[in-house]
Amino acid sequence: MEEIEPYEYRQIQIEHFTPQLIKLVMICTTLIRYPDDVDSLSRDMLDEIHIDRSYMVETLEDCCRLLGQDLVLQVLGTRLRQECAQVSSLPSQNQVAHWHGVEASLFSLQSISRYITIDEQTVLPFVLTLVPQLPASVHHLRNTACLIVGKYSSWLGLHSEYLQPILPYLAQGLSIPKCASSSANAIKILCENCSTTLSLGDSVLDLYDSILAAQQQSHPILDLHDELLVLEGACKAISLQMSDVTKAKDPTRIAMYIRRLVEPIGTRLANTTFVGSGSTSPRLALNELERLTVVARFLHLPRPNEAVSSDVNGRISSRSEFLTQLMSQCWPWLETLSQKYPKDFNIAEKICRLHKHVLRGCGSSGYRDMIQPLCANIVRGYALSHLSPYLYLASICVAEYGNDPRYVPLLFEMVRDISEHTFSVLRSPDDLVAQPDLVEELFFLAGRMMTHCPVPLLLSPLMTSLIKFATLSIELDHKDANRGTLSFIESSIAFGLDLSRGETKLSIDPQQLQSCRESLETCIRNEGCYIVQNLIKSLMGVLPCYRLDSSHGSIGGILYKLNQLCPSLTQEWVTISLPEAPDHARSTLLRSFTNTSNTSFDEMLSTIRWFSNYCIREMKIRGE
Repeated sequence: MEEIEPYEYRQIQIEHFTPQLIKLVMICTTLIRYPDDVDSLSRDMLDEIHIDRSYMVETLEDCCRLLGQDLVLQVLGTRLRQECAQVSSLPSQNQVAHWHGVEASLFSLQSISRYITIDEQTVLPFVLTLVPQLPASVHHLRNTACLIVGKYSSWLGLHSEYLQPILPYLAQGLSIPKCASSSANAIKILCENCSTTLSLGDSVLDLYDSILAAQQQSHPILDLHDELLVLEGACKAISLQMSDVTKAKDPTRIAMYIRRLVEPIGTRLANTTFVGSGSTSPRLALNELERLTVVARFLHLPRPNEAVSSDVNGRISSRSEFLTQLMSQCWPWLETLSQKYPKDFNIAEKICRLHKHVLRGCGSSGYRDMIQPLCANIVRGYALSHLSPYLYLASICVAEYGNDPRYVPLLFEMVRDISEHTFSVLRSPDDLVAQPDLVEELFFLAGRMMTHCPVPLLLSPLMTSLIKFATLSIELDHKDANRGTLSFIESSIAFGLDLSRGETKLSIDPQQLQSCRESLETCIRNEGCYIVQNLIKSLMGVLPCYRLDSSHGSIGGILYKLNQLCPSLTQEWVTISLPEAPDHARSTLLRSFTNTSNTSFDEMLSTIRWFSNYCIREMKIRGE
């Protein structure tokens, strides 16, 4: 019906079928209803029910687009009132057991939330007045009620009189294990969408303090994931409050929030780092790192007497200032943690994740004073642990600072030291198989160098070592490691192609430009044949073939760009690599490499794809 043209005729058809569409809305609400024995069903059966409910939701959305949201909302609101009236007519001791119809109506209402305007005054007041009156003991009903609150949080933000009784209802749900996640998520969404005039931040921060007090007394009422949702909500609500001009000018208020949110984390983090080795669990440190990351990501506080965060007269933004001060205070604790638990992957991952979010939150200019010690810490931490999160963080640093010539020597030094440590660990094919994550992240790091600041890498012996290592790593049967390897090789060839065409956008000294060109040509001449041989083996099914075509880092992309860069050599290498290929497939593939000027990327890719399918099919026929 949506596709009927012209529009006038479509409207005639919709009006004709409106009674049937209204019946369809009612049928969907009925089919959404949980069976009476839902609590005794297996997990597989519940999954099937949830899939069916999602289909009904999609149909309700279709009906909204055809009938208009007001009519569908009216139908669903009437159905909800009928279900409530039916339950109310039962004896009080039997009412709790007959919740299924009410839940189905609420679930239907949340499904059309994106079509409902925030000035709706007919159905939503009844719905959101009903929510805090629902029985606490039925977790399916409470979870759907929390979903309703989250979906209509923007409406609640403009109708605060309905919000007051809902907050205690959500807080109560945090203590119910089967409802904790939905309650925490509803609180977070409310905080995201509340208006600056609501003091929701103080209320949620008080709630979070009570949760944390229970957690610290060894009586946890929430999983860490759910606790962090509440903390995220508190940070977002406080940030919204402090964006109000009058409140942003109150330095005492800003200091109070920092004290309540940051200082307890710092105190506990210090306790986990400076106590005797082995007397605390790394789990405690992990929890504090998670909390600190949430604060760093979602707490946005202005400077006193400054309503907005922006660079003014060269000053860094208030957010950057807050984050750099935060990291300066936490730096010794983070360094001690990395030394105390040098082989703990989770600790390394959380520390690097924190640095990543702070760096991106500050921006490269705001974090410039911290980049040198950060690079040193990355090298030191990686030397102790040989854990891949440090390589990932190094890639982030290259991406953020690689285009600034002032930091290129520092970044290259970091990459060189990291590469040497990696080569010392990955000495054999068995080592590559045992630690594919190191292979993946090392080559993504090297690829970032080739994209942002390739000159020092190309002018050093490290480039030759990386290309040789990449040639070997193509054989590794690991999807992510293969992706990283191919990305680095394609980035290197793409840069060489840009150099040959004079299209590079990087500012490079002419003398260095010639040296870079010669260095890259040497690497390609020395390793190109082996690279092509391994890629052809991948196409034929002898080696893994995870990325035949992709936007970047694929077999097709490498072969096409290599053929553009040095066609005669590439054709020679491809010919050498094809003795085992079927005759028809070999001749077809060679033709696509021979017609360099007439073969587009899509045409070559199509031929490469056909070649691979043909060879693999022949192998299967031969039973190889």
